[in-house]
This record gives sequence, C-alpha cells and structure tokens, in this order.
Amino acid sequence: MEIQVVNKLNEVQLKQVMQIWLAGNTQAHDFVDPEYWRKNYDEVAKQIQNTTLVLAVENRAIRGFLGLADGYIAGLFVQKNMQGKGLGTKLVTRAKQIKLPLTLSVYQKNERAVNFYKMQGFLIVKQGIDTDTNEVEFTMQADK
Repeated sequence: MEIQVVNKLNEVQLKQVMQIWLAGNTQAHDFVDPEYWRKNYDEVAKQIQNTTLVLAVENRAIRGFLGLADGYIAGLFVQKNMQGKGLGTKLVTRAKQIKLPLTLSVYQKNERAVNFYKMQGFLIVKQGIDTDTNEVEFTMQADK
C-alpha cells in the first residue's frame, strides 16, 4: 500500500474516490437519508478537485482517501473491505505531516468515527447541528 499526496485527480481516480465517498457515507451514516448523499455527489466531485488528497493506493486502485482543505479534513473514507487494517491511521498521519492543527466535523451518531479520531489524538472542541441533516455534529481538533 502506497500513500500518495495529490492536488488533482484524473478522471479514473475521481471516479474511484467518488465511489468510495458515496459507499462510505451511506454505510457510516444510516441515520441520514441516502438521497442526501446522491444529491450532493456532483458538487462534492467538483469541490474535491480543490483539496489536497491523501490517497491509499494498491495496484493503481485507490483503497481510501483523505481530503484536506487548509487544515480541515473534509472527509476520510476507506473501502469497507479495507477497513480495520490501519489505512485510516496512515492517511491521518500523513495529513498531520502536511498541516497542523487539523480540524474536522463528524456526526455524533457516527460513534466509530468519533472513537477513531479520538485514538488519533483529536479532541471534541465544539458541538453543533448540521443544518442540512439536523444531526448533532462535533468539531474535533488535533494539534499534534
């Protein structure tokens, strides 16, 4: 597994990343209507090209990615069959080498992600409501 940092995705890479993004959101956020993710697909595909991407690549296939926008983790997704193998940790570790402090938003109900980020040294610094979904979300931050 190779960790790569890119600022632009080619068409094949964008398709792989967006498939992982859509599958990851619908699996991790079963409390949000899946239509919400599908509605936002095109906009996210456009915005993702304006972020720094940390990719986990195996045999030219993207297995996971982290989107980084000026110290904000806009998303961290790992293919379901690759989860629990340390890829998320590798992606966060690489992001910390690029920029600190790091912040992110995560749904309170996504306990697996909240616990993962806590293990990576993130602390909850704020709680609010995501106005798009009416779900409680945490802002988390890591300084090291």
